[in-house]
Amino acid sequence: MDRREKIIALFGRYENGDFSAKNRFLRSATWLAGSDDTSGEMSFAEISRTAEVAAGGAGTVITGTAYVSPEGKFLPRQWGIHCDSRIKDVAKLSEAAHKYGSKLIVQLSHGGGQRNESVIGDTVTIGPSDLVHPGRNFSSKAMTADDIKRVRADFASAALRAKEGGADGVEIHAGHGFLFTQFLSPVTNIRDDSYGGALENRARFLREAVSDVKEALGSSFQVWVKLSISEGTECGYKAEEGINTAKLLLSDGADAIEVSDGTIYSDALHMPSVIGVSEGESEAPSKEYSLCLKKYAKQGQTIILTGGNRSLASMSDLVFDGFCDLLGMSRPFNAEPDLINRWAEEDSRPSACLSCNACFGTAAKGIVDCPIIRDRNEGFWDPL
Repeated sequence: MDRREKIIALFGRYENGDFSAKNRFLRSATWLAGSDDTSGEMSFAEISRTAEVAAGGAGTVITGTAYVSPEGKFLPRQWGIHCDSRIKDVAKLSEAAHKYGSKLIVQLSHGGGQRNESVIGDTVTIGPSDLVHPGRNFSSKAMTADDIKRVRADFASAALRAKEGGADGVEIHAGHGFLFTQFLSPVTNIRDDSYGGALENRARFLREAVSDVKEALGSSFQVWVKLSISEGTECGYKAEEGINTAKLLLSDGADAIEVSDGTIYSDALHMPSVIGVSEGESEAPSKEYSLCLKKYAKQGQTIILTGGNRSLASMSDLVFDGFCDLLGMSRPFNAEPDLINRWAEEDSRPSACLSCNACFGTAAKGIVDCPIIRDRNEGFWDPL
């Protein structure tokens, strides 16, 4: 195919095994502080953002990350799926996405020892080991065997709530410094039992959780994993171990791997939300990782590449040169909820996102502000 044919094909239906989507574009999970800080109930504004992205053309929408238990809450005003009363949130999100033919995937997470100190309250912070995690000034309690079993059950229960609410699948967050990353990391996991030491042991908890969720949900419901392929620090796990972990998950039957990189304490080149991404050489820095996994994945398994996707030219090459199946974006949808429709209408200029992270910085203060949206609302916005 020539370049134009490749770009047009991005907007065609994607079908692979039990999963299909109306196009190759996916809104990756993003935190925009859109929930009640006490109950975890999702706000109308956050549900509306999901509807806007679906109406704007995204084929698949992954929700903001949802904590599976109160002790797993990671950030202020984070959504929770820790109790049955949150099923109604999933139902609203599913309705919002399905109305426009988009698929909805609920992301499940546990913050472990990387929690924001402001959300701890009277809960106990747990992690793989008794230590202070990078970037934090408080210690976490090493998880016992019973703790591990309980958290595995929490993920399975949360996944069942997502299914009951009408979602099309769940994604287990094993990247960006969340609990499963902490177990994978030789920096934060210094255990000497069957969950520490060699990679096979450090990956055991994640693999068990994925297995529990798949068993609870049944074979036809999608179970995805988001994984930081490298930890992005000098002493952390490197890409080879991250790729091997992803291969283990695919061998275990994970339906998709969303390839990401780094943690909140990574060096600048490996931060999950790199500042200054733009069209050209800075796009898709993790593409070599996804290429390895695309070659390994079986029919029916989807490889998603997230991070630094900004232009149709680059993304068309990524898909049709065999680097990935779906293309994940987060901040570009914060700036332009209707980005995919703009591209479909043959305005092929790159995403207007400045990669400035203003959306995240302002969300922490209770309002999502983006210079692109602000200019657009004032009537003089232009993608370039």
